[in-house]
Amino acid sequence: MFADDASILVTNANYDELILDFRSVLSPISKWFQAIQLILNIEKTSLVKFAPTKSYLCPLNLSCVGQILLELNNIKFLGLQLDSHLT
Repeated sequence: MFADDASILVTNANYDELILDFRSVLSPISKWFQAIQLILNIEKTSLVKFAPTKSYLCPLNLSCVGQILLELNNIKFLGLQLDSHLT
């Protein structure tokens, strides 16, 4: 069985709380993937931060299953190119 794409949306106006929220969501999702016998491919997993300009200087530096998640400035989502500068 293959699951092609999954998306997670985590929002918070406070940077430190955003990191905590993301970590609290990612762990159960990883466990859920394991429970239904799917593999979360960290090498193909990335994140994009949509935030006010001043927040771009703070990298997220998040990890999952012991690997750092790649933070990108743009992604292709459902055939659309999305970039981190959306307003």
